[in-house]
Amino acid sequence: MLRFELVKVVDEQLCAFHQRQTDYYQIEKLTPTKEYLINDMHAPDGFDQNDHVVYKVFDDDSLVSIIDYQKGYRYSMIHDQKCVWIGLFLVDQNKQRTGLGTKIINKFIDEKCQQFDLIQLACIKDNQKGLAFWHSLGFEKIGCSKYRNLDVIVLQRNL
Repeated sequence: MLRFELVKVVDEQLCAFHQRQTDYYQIEKLTPTKEYLINDMHAPDGFDQNDHVVYKVFDDDSLVSIIDYQKGYRYSMIHDQKCVWIGLFLVDQNKQRTGLGTKIINKFIDEKCQQFDLIQLACIKDNQKGLAFWHSLGFEKIGCSKYRNLDVIVLQRNL
């Protein structure tokens, strides 16, 4: 059974989870240190930190995913209370392509997105598995941008 657990601090469990996701972090070209994760848990400039949320996702007692999102954020740093921006969604690389990611996103939408009309996110252009996943869930390309020095595809889905 899937359950969401709110992350309040970067603990060893969260660090270890990120460090196991070597396939993703090779694409992002970085090593997820504890310091990096702490710095990454901040809302974008000009947005309320209380609207920035990170969840660990458990399947029974096993940490299988994390989801990081910002309420009220829209592509190009626009405030929009009807939009949620998924900043990061990682499924344990050993559990990908099992349907688990789809179940998690569907549960996320059902339980955490009732007040929103739109979900947006950016996926690294070289993350072909990620792009295929988001497209399979009905997300459509609306633009291209940069994240750090990486090309990203901006996607959205109406709810």
